[in-house]
Amino acid sequence: MDKFNLPEPVPANGNYAPFHIDGNLVYVSGQLPISEGQLVTKAGNNSFIEIAQLQMEIVTLNLLSHVMSAVNGDKKRIESCVKLTAYLVPPDDFFEHALISNIGSNMINDFLQPTQNHTRTTIGIKSLPLGSLVEADAIFKIKT
Repeated sequence: MDKFNLPEPVPANGNYAPFHIDGNLVYVSGQLPISEGQLVTKAGNNSFIEIAQLQMEIVTLNLLSHVMSAVNGDKKRIESCVKLTAYLVPPDDFFEHALISNIGSNMINDFLQPTQNHTRTTIGIKSLPLGSLVEADAIFKIKT
């Protein structure tokens, strides 16, 4: 049984596609922590870590939702995640970016059970759309 309850894919919020298929690669556009049509901005005691960790979980579910849409719900067609890129808006004194991006990596690996791990880049930046603390995009390899 699949422990992931994937949401409906979040529609694009601008002039871009949520994903693009090129050969055996699916490029999933940057996803924000949008759940039930709303940006999730609160968690636990509302510390940066708690909010960013929850946002990364939601972002990852949104990434997986889009790649599943790209393969018409046939999870067996997804071979692996090739690359995950996470963008964070951390406080000035925060340097443990992997505490956030590891959540996405772990969720993707749990979902896909790949034979080879993906590559990853985590970047700290000044701001993200809608005031989010986290955004991520990904590239997946699929069977055509």
